[in-house]
Amino acid sequence: MGHLFPLGDRLVNDGEVGAFAPTVSLNAIGRIVRFHEYGPCYLVSALASAFVAKFPVDGRILPVLIFVAASSVFGFVINDIADADLDKKAGKLRNPVASGDLSVGAAWIFVVVILGVLIVSIYLLSFLNRLLGGLVILLFAVYSFGPRVKARPGLDIVCHASWSATYGLMAYSVYRPVDFVGVAFCGTLFLLSMFVELVNEIRDYDSDRDMIRTTVTLLGKKAALKACIILFFSAFALLVSIVLVGRLPWALLAYSPSIIFLVTPIINALRHQQNEQTLVSVLVKRGTIIGILLLVTYIALKVIGG
Repeated sequence: MGHLFPLGDRLVNDGEVGAFAPTVSLNAIGRIVRFHEYGPCYLVSALASAFVAKFPVDGRILPVLIFVAASSVFGFVINDIADADLDKKAGKLRNPVASGDLSVGAAWIFVVVILGVLIVSIYLLSFLNRLLGGLVILLFAVYSFGPRVKARPGLDIVCHASWSATYGLMAYSVYRPVDFVGVAFCGTLFLLSMFVELVNEIRDYDSDRDMIRTTVTLLGKKAALKACIILFFSAFALLVSIVLVGRLPWALLAYSPSIIFLVTPIINALRHQQNEQTLVSVLVKRGTIIGILLLVTYIALKVIGG
C-alpha cells in the first residue's frame, strides 16, 4: 500500500509522486536517445552532401555535424515522450518512458539540455543554415506534438524524409551556393529517406493499423511496396543526373547493377517470398555495403585525381 505525502495543499499517494519525480538511469537515457537508429544516417547524409560540394571538407562542417547530432537526439526524445501511452498499450517497452524506466519529468529535463546544445550550435551557423535548422526543429516538434504529423498519412513520410534532405542542404551550402547539383543530391536523399520510412511502416503495419494512421495503413502493404520501387528508381535517376553534369565521377555508375540487390527483396516481398519483418534488416545490410563502397570509391577517385 502506498503512503501519503504532502504536495502543495493536498495529500497524494507516493505512487502519484513517482509519476512526476525525475527518474533516470544511464540505460534509460541510452534507450531514449537511440542515436544509432537514424543518427548515423543523418550524419552520413550531411557529410556526403559536403563531399559533393567540396572535397576534402574542412572544419567549417563541424557546427553542422553538431547540430545534426543534437537535433536528431531532440527528435528521438520528444517522439518517445509523445508516444509513451501508445507504446505502453502496444507493449513496445523499448521506450523507457513507456516502461517507467525514465520519468516524463526527467525526459523533459533532458530535452531542455539538448535545446541548450542546439542553441549554441545554431549560433555558429550561417544565416541560411539557421533558418534551415529552425525548420528542422519545427518539423521534429510537429511530427510528435500538435498537428502530430506522424499520424497523418502522406505527411508522415514527407516529414521523415525532409530531415535528411535538409541536413544535406545545410552541409552543401557551407561550401557552395545552392545550385542544381545541391538540390538534385538533396532530392536524392529525400527520396531515399521516403523509401526507408515506407519500409519501416511496412514492417510495423500489423501493430500500427489498430493504433495509428500512417501512409502504409492507408495504402496497404502491396501498394506501399510498389511505391518503394518507384521511389528508389527516381532517386537513382537523380543521382545519374549529377554524374551527367560532371559533379560526380562516371566510375560510380559501375555500381549500377548493384540496384538489383536492393530491389529484389522488395519484389520478393510483393510475391510473398520475403518476410516483411526482415525486409528492413536485409535492405539496411545491403544498402550499407553498397553505400560504403560508393563512398570509398568516390574518396579514392578524388584523392588519386587530386
